[in-house]
Amino acid sequence: MANVANAEEGGGKAEGGGNDLFAKVDAIVVNLMGPTQQYIQVEMTLKLAKPDVGDRVKLYMPVIRHKMILLLSSKDAAQLGSTEGKQKLVQESKVAVNQALGLSDKEGVTDVLFDSFIIQ
Repeated sequence: MANVANAEEGGGKAEGGGNDLFAKVDAIVVNLMGPTQQYIQVEMTLKLAKPDVGDRVKLYMPVIRHKMILLLSSKDAAQLGSTEGKQKLVQESKVAVNQALGLSDKEGVTDVLFDSFIIQ
């Protein structure tokens, strides 16, 4: 589920006014590729370009989660262990989410922020 919030409010409905808007994505847990059985759990927040993108995120959440599961499950722990690997995942995630929304990064999601990132 996605919760859309205005940065100054800290929660609730998204509102305009030029402030950053965010949409929370519930935790995603997938198995990682590789010879050992490892998994990743991520929670993320999407930074939205415009307030109306929040409604689109809610509507397309099943597609967003599907694309993120496919992306995350294509990785192995070694790829994600470094800062560079995480930064690359942020960019790939932003592309995947915007593809799901059918929007460019200037119109849709401008950044992906990891709230939780656990590899076990």
